[in-house]
Amino acid sequence: MNMTTGEIDPRRPWIRDARDAPGEMNWVQTLLNPLGGSPKLHFTRAWTFSFMGRLLLYAVPAFTAFVVGIAGMKSDAWNAPVNLFIFTVPALLVPFALFTLLTEYTSFVGHSRRLADAKRPAWLAVIVLVPMILGLAAYTAGTSMGAAQHRQLNAPPAAKVESETKKGEANSEAPAKTGARKQRQRRGPPGPPQSERQAAVAAGMGMGLPVWWLTSFGVMIWSLLWVARLPNGGEGRIRTGSDLTPEEILAGD
Repeated sequence: MNMTTGEIDPRRPWIRDARDAPGEMNWVQTLLNPLGGSPKLHFTRAWTFSFMGRLLLYAVPAFTAFVVGIAGMKSDAWNAPVNLFIFTVPALLVPFALFTLLTEYTSFVGHSRRLADAKRPAWLAVIVLVPMILGLAAYTAGTSMGAAQHRQLNAPPAAKVESETKKGEANSEAPAKTGARKQRQRRGPPGPPQSERQAAVAAGMGMGLPVWWLTSFGVMIWSLLWVARLPNGGEGRIRTGSDLTPEEILAGD
């Protein structure tokens, strides 16, 4: 079988490996079945779908809310907090959060199949779960810190005095410190006081999201520069594109 340019897909003349033919891609298998293998072009299409879905589901609602806010229209319903599992997100970002959780699994499946097809250890696909794991760990640590800080700031005065006494502080300093804390609490925009759960969630998201973003960026670089460039069937050199036929690979091109 000696393939020539344009024989596989006339609309994509650069595809020269029949395994990469877009018409042969099974989206259900590629995204949901961790068993089996996927050639590089099928993996790249699935990865692009996940990435663009996350980008659009975040950017479009956020930009729309920004424009609506500038126009002076009410957007309270869009920004209303919604409890999603252990997270609290604005209502307009609920589709983004659900899609992100779904694509964590599909990304693991896609990487596992791509690595298996390229005859690399499929267990390396767990790398794509590292951002979520580290983000959850940071979120958990943040919620504990936020809850503890909220309890400390809102403890009854007697408990504050007792706590300060155990630390060796003079009882005369306790009322002054308590008054200073109350004064600090009164600062800021008016509104109902923040509950302990709200404080914990806010602190958790503040720690978890940056960790998730940074580690996700590192995983993205790994996926694009190594996983997506692995040769089909594990034969040939690591390179971009589908520009070699199986015969040319076997010939050492």
